[in-house]
Amino acid sequence: MAVDMAKTLMHTLSARLDWLWRVLATGHCFALLFGGGFLLAISALPVTRWFGRTPEEKDERARRLIHHTFRFYLWQMQALGLMTLVIRGREHLAQARGKLVVANHPSLLDVVILISLLPDCDCIVKGSLRRSLVSGVIRATGYTDNSNGDLMLARSSRSLAAGFPLIVFPEGTRSIPGEPLVFQRGAANIAIRCNADVLPALITADPPTLLKGEPWYKIPPRRPVFTITFFPAITTQDYADKAVSPALATRQFNRFLLDFFQQQLQH
Repeated sequence: MAVDMAKTLMHTLSARLDWLWRVLATGHCFALLFGGGFLLAISALPVTRWFGRTPEEKDERARRLIHHTFRFYLWQMQALGLMTLVIRGREHLAQARGKLVVANHPSLLDVVILISLLPDCDCIVKGSLRRSLVSGVIRATGYTDNSNGDLMLARSSRSLAAGFPLIVFPEGTRSIPGEPLVFQRGAANIAIRCNADVLPALITADPPTLLKGEPWYKIPPRRPVFTITFFPAITTQDYADKAVSPALATRQFNRFLLDFFQQQLQH
């Protein structure tokens, strides 16, 4: 009995120490993500942009720096034992050029993961982020904000025509666990009006973590596994009714995208 009690005590102590380590390491990573973003915006990003000859080349250089920064960040999180990252359907990334990369949004890390996998991507970001700690990064990279619909469409069209993958989260904000997905029409509108094909990316985290409204220090009981599954590109025109108005075609395609992601999440 004494041996069993000792084993139980050691197991409990080990679990507590693991939890404490992950809380401290998570705090470090959050400080690095937001504080590092601010430091990049006032140091490396301006220098990187200086070597570009055109506005487009300046943006591209800055985006590539963010890509490599996010790759290092995710490597560090895995090395610290905070997460495991699994990529499925990686071969479909070869189709990403000039595609709309549409993803669900369960976690704060989703955009970090996708940008780490897509070196030259553009990204639709919330206009409110221009008033946050990452505002300098958004300005330096030229990421497209959604505060002006017409301007967003024009900039999206230019990015896609230039061959850049364009990341967009149709939910507009992080998912709420246990509630059905709700897609805004922005992604479908870009796909229809810019005649852009879609590369779907399904993101899951098990156990769920870094949820909407959840403080950073509320960590799961074990290391979460983030799984990103890329699917073959969807040819938008195959699912768009050419006999209806663009507004109606957008609603129909949005419904198609929503059904697609709901079906995949149920598998």
